[in-house]
Amino acid sequence: MSPSKIDPSAAKQTPPKFQEIITRIKRDILLQHYRPGDSLPREALLAKEFGVGRAMVREALSVLKAQGYLEARRGSRGGTFVCNLLQSKGVTTLLADLITMRSMSIRHLCDVRILIEPEAARMAALEATPAQLQHLGDLVYKGQSVQNVKERINFDVEFHTQICELSGNPFFSLLMRSMMTFLQQFLEVLDDHTTYMHDKDIHAFLYQAISSRDHQQAYENMYAHVVTMKQRFCNLEKEFLNIQAMNLQG
Repeated sequence: MSPSKIDPSAAKQTPPKFQEIITRIKRDILLQHYRPGDSLPREALLAKEFGVGRAMVREALSVLKAQGYLEARRGSRGGTFVCNLLQSKGVTTLLADLITMRSMSIRHLCDVRILIEPEAARMAALEATPAQLQHLGDLVYKGQSVQNVKERINFDVEFHTQICELSGNPFFSLLMRSMMTFLQQFLEVLDDHTTYMHDKDIHAFLYQAISSRDHQQAYENMYAHVVTMKQRFCNLEKEFLNIQAMNLQG
């Protein structure tokens, strides 16, 4: 008696519906069937499309939100929207978790800034358009004008992020947005335990070099700035980790 044949198709396990929902929505995002800013169908419609309950759809969407592909918006025009992956908060969350776990340190993060930001400043001096330079100058002016420290930090973060965007390298921009957003959160955790860390006029000096197209001076100014900031952030790392540990313990 010959052995029975096994149908190859039967050997393949059909992926669980939960994973299928995640895979198909992510595929549609990557193929740009959904573009950044697009709204996904309501949970009820997705549930009907996939033949599952709304609870499973909601859980699958939560996974995609945690991964940085989707975001929830509230209000009358709220819903679930596709993120711009270049501005996704997924990498920021990962950085925060790795540093809290002590798998990565502030020194490691700042070392990457030292490698990226001087070159980004040099490229910005060469590549930025007059309109982009005007926007960068506005950020410097606003940062110097506000009295509230938190608002000033917001402008500083955007200034550094914009320089990397002006470099024309989207990978620089992605990394810098993630790193600067984390460092902003770092300072928020410390709250009243720290003061404004920047030298008063450093961004004005950086802007002057970039706007005058002096790419070598832009490189050197940024290098000196991020090296100085590295030491200041590293000095606060222990305090940050202690506060994070207390917060996690409730």
